[in-house]
Amino acid sequence: MAFNGATSSVTQRGRDEPFDLQVSRNQIAFHTPLNIFGYGTTSTTAGLFVTMWENSPTTNYVFLTSPAQLYLASTQSGDSGALIVISGLDLNYNPISEVLALGGTAGTGVITAKTYWRINNISVAFSSTINPTGVITLQNQAATSGAIYYAQINTTTFNGSTVSLGTSQMAVYTVPNNYTAQLTRFTANSSFTGNTANYGTYRAVAQYPSVLNSSATLIKRVVLNTPFVQQYNIQRNFPFAYPAGTDVQWQIAPSATTACTVGINIGGVLIKNSVDTGNT
Repeated sequence: MAFNGATSSVTQRGRDEPFDLQVSRNQIAFHTPLNIFGYGTTSTTAGLFVTMWENSPTTNYVFLTSPAQLYLASTQSGDSGALIVISGLDLNYNPISEVLALGGTAGTGVITAKTYWRINNISVAFSSTINPTGVITLQNQAATSGAIYYAQINTTTFNGSTVSLGTSQMAVYTVPNNYTAQLTRFTANSSFTGNTANYGTYRAVAQYPSVLNSSATLIKRVVLNTPFVQQYNIQRNFPFAYPAGTDVQWQIAPSATTACTVGINIGGVLIKNSVDTGNT
């Protein structure tokens, strides 16, 4: 709509718009849109589940076992100065983030200023004047060789040039302290065309802490197992709630000794818990 020649939101001048759109526009207090994307390849072992992320299937995703400063590295020295946003949680599951510039030595990481207990995402910052051309990794040691990776940004070819994908694509998420993840959209798209002997099985594995600190007892639950061909698509009218501190991995297993490539898309809203005890 237009008013005096200027575009005007329908929320102005006494009008309404859908609640979901208002959340996406940051107009609803304590509500943040949540979108989790994963992409990877299954193993060639029938029935073996692996988390869909940049290093599947050769390396399954593992969480940090103790809070630590991490190292950000690139496979290309020409990525020096590129700015990467690191988003994660501290040892009390509180959200923390920083923007870190890549160093000039390929395969050698720059240490983070903050200490992380969980990593939810790394992305090329919008303020970066350099689009990386190497693979970016967030790891447990300065040297890339032999390191454990906690997030990775791969590259792609666009118009004949190698450029960064721009963000990590791992089907992994940890819910921050004093928040509940209310998830409503669960999809997986597989390269398997599907038949009675060639399908994928989708599952979510949740790890719940007994208390919110790094030494908590962790209780695992396989939330569901669902066979599917080509596409798994669930839209929930009533959101699936994951409480604060829950680690979730979305995994796929092939039915046969053939690997398939899978993209995962999880969506919902992250809602800050009420100050009233027991009211989320």
